[in-house]
Amino acid sequence: MNQPQRRKRAVSDILEGGAVLAARNILTLLRVTAPLTLPLGLLFSAAVVWLANSSGSRNLAIGVLAPVTVLYVLAAIVSGAACLKVAAEAYDGGRPRAKPAIALALHRLGPVVCVTLLLLVAAAPAAALIALPGLKALGNYALLLLILALFSLWASGTYSVALAAMLVEERGIVSSFRRSAELVRGSFFRALGTVVLGGALALFAGVLVAIIVSVFSVGGESVIAIVTLAGFTLGELLIAPFYVAFLIVLFGDLRSREQGSSPVAQAS
Repeated sequence: MNQPQRRKRAVSDILEGGAVLAARNILTLLRVTAPLTLPLGLLFSAAVVWLANSSGSRNLAIGVLAPVTVLYVLAAIVSGAACLKVAAEAYDGGRPRAKPAIALALHRLGPVVCVTLLLLVAAAPAAALIALPGLKALGNYALLLLILALFSLWASGTYSVALAAMLVEERGIVSSFRRSAELVRGSFFRALGTVVLGGALALFAGVLVAIIVSVFSVGGESVIAIVTLAGFTLGELLIAPFYVAFLIVLFGDLRSREQGSSPVAQAS
């Protein structure tokens, strides 16, 4: 017999639960992000500095930077997916391990990359609108960007748990997006709030690490650039763990309301 549905968790409760979930499992999450993104991140930073300071070897620097960038992006996507699997297992009361989570993300690399890139492309107009100094500077393109940004916000909220549905419920690409839209129905603003505020908090955690590291940059411009980029690389190790933890708490809450019963474990 189904239990009565629980009260919807507020965005603040979801973010708090996600932060606790990530903090409790931070060592396992770092075992995912560190080996995947740290080496390539440092290599990417070195390639960027090389390109910025190269003259005669500029073409060679670009030739090195291009494949390193692709590998770095793929590593970040795999890292995020593996962290999501770790967070999901921890949320359900299990004892997650890094290697099986990474293996699952690599096994489903194609669908994971496809879903992640689609979500990033969908979120791009809203991010661009925030980053730009003002709509007036865009002239005739302002209205177009505004419309795209509104669509972007809708897509970001509606499909916020698509990747979670893919990895936790072992769904395909189209089915994952449909499942996310189904779960988010009636909870759109909670989902959008989790995506926007959760993303901002996770990014802040990464930037904070980068700022702390950059304090120790002493020397010429090249040294400062290398240390700064290395700081952002180290900060990135925390962004995915916290962000996916927010999404998993949201996903768990949406599923528990659908099933009419409490989840196995709560993050807070």
